[in-house]
Amino acid sequence: MSEHRRFTVTPTGIAATAGAAALYAAGVLLGYPTFVGIAVGTLAMLAAGLLTVAVRPAVTLSRRISPQRLSVGEEATARITVTNRSRLPALPFTAVDRVGERDLTIPVPPLAAGAERELTCQVPAHRRGRLRLGPLTVQRRDPFGLFVWAERQAADGVLWVHPRVHPLPALHVGTVLDYEGRSTDTPRLGTVTFTSLRDYVPGDDPRRIHWKSTARVGTLIVKEHVDTTEPTTTVVLDTGCADPALFEHAVEVAASVARAVEDLGRPVALRLSGAVAQEPSDAVSTMDRLALATAAGTGTDPAQLLNTINRAQPGGALVVVTGPVEPGMLGRLADQRRRFSPVVVASVVPDAPAGPRLRRRPGLALLTGGTAAELVAVWHRLVRGEGGEA
Repeated sequence: MSEHRRFTVTPTGIAATAGAAALYAAGVLLGYPTFVGIAVGTLAMLAAGLLTVAVRPAVTLSRRISPQRLSVGEEATARITVTNRSRLPALPFTAVDRVGERDLTIPVPPLAAGAERELTCQVPAHRRGRLRLGPLTVQRRDPFGLFVWAERQAADGVLWVHPRVHPLPALHVGTVLDYEGRSTDTPRLGTVTFTSLRDYVPGDDPRRIHWKSTARVGTLIVKEHVDTTEPTTTVVLDTGCADPALFEHAVEVAASVARAVEDLGRPVALRLSGAVAQEPSDAVSTMDRLALATAAGTGTDPAQLLNTINRAQPGGALVVVTGPVEPGMLGRLADQRRRFSPVVVASVVPDAPAGPRLRRRPGLALLTGGTAAELVAVWHRLVRGEGGEA
C-alpha cells in the first residue's frame, strides 16, 4: 500500500477478531452452539466494518491557516477545502490534521459529485513554539471502531506561536552612537545598509520584498535597511532558569520589552544566554526566536551571562531578564553602565515575600517580581520615574 494510504486494525478490532476465533473454537470443540453463534455474529460485525471502510471517498483536501503567526492565548482559523473528485456523492468522513502534538478532528458531511466545500475550525494557541502542521489526512472509520483507513493529503506546514506580550512603554534610550559609520547589530530603520528580514506589514514598499525568503517561508518577507546612528535596545534573556514556569514569565517580559521598542520603529537586539538549539531558517523575527527559546534548567551561569552581555554592541539601553540575582552579580551588571544607558535588570523570583519591587542604584534599576504581570507593573513605575528603594 502507498505510504500516503494506510489501513489499520484498531485494538478493538484485534480483540474482536481474537475473541471470535476463540469462541468459535471453544464452541466446536466443547459442543456449545451459543459460543458458535456469538462468534459468527462477531465475524459478521467484522465483515460489515470492512465493507464500510472499503467505501473510500475520492476527495482532495487542502489547508489554509491564518494567521500563521500569533501569540499565546490567541486562536488561528484553519480552513479546510474539500473537493469531491468523483462522479458519485462522497459519504461522510473525517478530516484529521496534526497540530503540534495533538490532532484536530473535523467531521465532513456528505458531498455531492464534483462539489467543493470549505470547513473552518479554531486552533487555540496554548503554548509558544514552532508547531508542525500535518499530516492532513482523510479518515474512514466503521461504526464499531474496528478498522481505520487513512489517506494523507496536504503538505505539512508551520504555525508560529509567539510569547504573550504585555503592553508597556519603551525605555528612554540615553546614549547615541557616533557618526563614524560604526553599525550595531540592529540599528534604526533607514535606507543606508541592509540589515535583516521581517514579515511584510501593509504599507511596506513592495520593492523591499525579498522573494527568495518569501518563497521559502510561504509568507511575504521584506528587507530592512539601517541608519547607523541610532542606538539599540539590547535585550538579554537568561535561558539557564531551572523552573520552566518562571522561565515562561521571563520570556513574556523579554517579548514585551522587545515589542514596545519595535512598535516605535526603534532597533532591538535580542541575545540568549545559555544553551540554545540551532534555529530554523524560517525564524525571521525577534518574536520567532523567543518562540523557540528553551530553558536549559541548569540555573543562571553568571560567567556565561556576562559573556553574552559583553559580546553585545555597546550603546543604547540594556535590559537583562533573568532569575534571582546575587548581590555580587548585581554589582557586575551595574558596571555595564559604562557601555549602556540605562541598564535594567528584570529578575523573576519565586514567591517573593516582599512582592514586586523597584530598586535603584547608580546606572542601574532592579525590578523583581514573581510573574510577568508583576514585573510589567514595576516597569511602568520605572518609566514614569517613580522612586524606588535604594
